[in-house]
Amino acid sequence: MIIKKLVFGSMFSMLLVSEMAVAAWGDVYYCQMTNSFGITPEGEKKSYTLEKFQFKLDQTKNAMVFGSKGYFTNNVYGLDDEWSFPSLEMWFANGEYSSAYFSQGKLSHTANRLGNISMKTADCEKF
Repeated sequence: MIIKKLVFGSMFSMLLVSEMAVAAWGDVYYCQMTNSFGITPEGEKKSYTLEKFQFKLDQTKNAMVFGSKGYFTNNVYGLDDEWSFPSLEMWFANGEYSSAYFSQGKLSHTANRLGNISMKTADCEKF
């Protein structure tokens, strides 16, 4: 009886983890920022409004393609071919003067524009 419970529990855990960890091309992620701030060349920290946004994994472009609202409006971040594993829901991506890292529903983003550095983090869910 104990062996049956262990085997069933292991199979259920593997199924649950594999289902949650699988991303597919065309998936749309809906995100809510958890942090949004910048640092000026003088070292002043500025906080920005937390936003909601979305992006899609586009296989043709091998990229994260962002929606038409907010900070990331219509941006395309190309996935790093060597360090991106969409099927494991983990990737590095680069945009103009910026980079992003996504893993298990968490996005971190940095940008360096005209001497200002910005950092954004977000929680994301796919539907």
